[in-house]
Amino acid sequence: MNSTGSLPSAATSSAHAVYLTLRRRFTEGELAPGERLTEAALAQELGVSRTPVREALGRLLVDGLVVPAVRGVVVATLSKIEIEQIYELRAALEGLAAAQTARLQATGQIAPAQVHAIEQAAEEVERAVAEADAKQSARANLAFHRAFGEAHGNTFLTDSLHRVWDRIAVSTVSNLADGEWARVVLTQHQEICRAIVAGDEGAARRAAEEHIRSAMRVYRATDSGR
Repeated sequence: MNSTGSLPSAATSSAHAVYLTLRRRFTEGELAPGERLTEAALAQELGVSRTPVREALGRLLVDGLVVPAVRGVVVATLSKIEIEQIYELRAALEGLAAAQTARLQATGQIAPAQVHAIEQAAEEVERAVAEADAKQSARANLAFHRAFGEAHGNTFLTDSLHRVWDRIAVSTVSNLADGEWARVVLTQHQEICRAIVAGDEGAARRAAEEHIRSAMRVYRATDSGR
């Protein structure tokens, strides 16, 4: 049921499905900054009418993931300053998420299966990197961050993280193809895992924050070399 207590209409359900489909594309980096999205093209591709597409694009406008264009909308582009700002925010949010997850572990309030899932997610990144699969590495990397970024049970924090992850995904390219950086990533992922498993709130926060700040430094170096 919706907020009025009535069942949602088929159009509303369809719009939500389109919205989730497009959000997934943003999350997985399938849409490039500046890419144009039109109601007609999306409706034809997704096999729906233009009305749910229009509603979904309206929600994406509110999310800041797209901006109006002469025809339709285009995928939003972050400036260098905005990317710096969003990485700083991400470091703070993921640091808090890791700390809260470690606190739950220390007090026995998190299921062992959840902790194991975080460790497994880190191992999946290692496998993807070893296979030199850039796309899967990027997906696995995000899955790891989601694993500990959603385990704390704080829905407000989770919502904030999803918004940040989506904005970063469309504005930056995964650096995991760089062997040296990939090794740093894997080491830092293990540090986050160890701190969470140990229930060390402070260490988990520091490890997660340093990991994101390291990624920001790599982005700066890559961007300055263009």
